[in-house]
Amino acid sequence: SVCTIHLTQNAVYLGAKVARLRNWIARNALCKHKGVLVAVQEARRAELDGFLGNCARTRTVLNGVPIPDLERVQDLRVQKRRELGLKDDDLLVLGLGRLVEQKRPDLFLTAARELHRQFPTTKFLWLGDGKFSPNWDERVVQEKLGGIVSRTDWNSEVLPFLSAADLLLHVAEYEGLPLAVIEAMSAKVPCAIRRNLTIEMPFFNDSNVIFVDDAAGLAAKLRDGERLAAIASNGRQLVEEKFSVKTMAIAYERLYLEAAAR
Repeated sequence: SVCTIHLTQNAVYLGAKVARLRNWIARNALCKHKGVLVAVQEARRAELDGFLGNCARTRTVLNGVPIPDLERVQDLRVQKRRELGLKDDDLLVLGLGRLVEQKRPDLFLTAARELHRQFPTTKFLWLGDGKFSPNWDERVVQEKLGGIVSRTDWNSEVLPFLSAADLLLHVAEYEGLPLAVIEAMSAKVPCAIRRNLTIEMPFFNDSNVIFVDDAAGLAAKLRDGERLAAIASNGRQLVEEKFSVKTMAIAYERLYLEAAAR
């Protein structure tokens, strides 16, 4: 059989209660698995190997996302921006994911304040809900960001929001594989991420993402329209080559055939 594990960070790393006991239980259960354990990128597979020792076989299969037609993306962009009440010259910065500390919504709000100061037509939208919501709402009021920053509950139809966006700002503390970034790239939306994600995803570099070192530096990078367009194109190409559903399906089909032959 084939079992996929999206997050392989262990309980100690995640700061869980009774972490060592949880690690022991997880290790014991996974070592009993007779098939292949699949991680969604190589750094996660290496950590899984280190966690389990030699008791299990591990493989890497990169997660895949649908590659949307760019004409459809443009149609969705016009429609969703109209629904959101955006003007033609408004710049929409999107955050995507659960509204929890791991996703660092506090950093998103800090960046929003600075970017709006330098680009007054910039709007910010977070798609997702979670335990940080009360803190978010309180800070928006305290910093007078109402009308500039907003949030909405999770919506399974993410593509319209991505299509409406001019930038995905993804500042998570850690990820398994950052699907929000991959999905944004597939829609040819430039992505700004923290450098820590390159530890997990060596595919990310200066040619296909914007690295967020601080809010002021990000603002300076957003002034270069040609570079933003190139980053968006290179991101789309990266997804087409490595993160498409088709590529993922071929890899899993190969694994299933190997498992069936045993």
